[in-house]
Amino acid sequence: MKMPLKKKPLQVEVEEQVDWAPKIEEKAKIADLRATLERIKSREGIIGYIIRGTTSASVDIKDPSKIIDYAALSAEAIESGESLSSMFGLGKICGIILEGKNLKVLSLTKGEQQLSIFMEKNVDHKAILEEIE
Repeated sequence: MKMPLKKKPLQVEVEEQVDWAPKIEEKAKIADLRATLERIKSREGIIGYIIRGTTSASVDIKDPSKIIDYAALSAEAIESGESLSSMFGLGKICGIILEGKNLKVLSLTKGEQQLSIFMEKNVDHKAILEEIE
């Protein structure tokens, strides 16, 4: 004999007033940052960029075969900068420039976003940094 199933009453939790303004403002800031990166990407000597947030990432690199290499470099640059800052008591790191023989990368954190811009060595990274900030 089957026993009738007792249905549990539907329970709905409702948050008290949710302030969506900070979330909307953050999305607008991210959209502005992406638009700035698109303008920067169009310049001569810019190889591409990576932008990572807490829940998503965007990669725009001219040579797609190097996406993994650039993503690893970006993550390591930011993490290394934070580690060195902590180790030597430097305070908050605003940006990191890694310069190689032919290329360089500008890595920084802006709000909740971590970004890296890859460029040829002769590109003025200071102008790019000013435009982003």
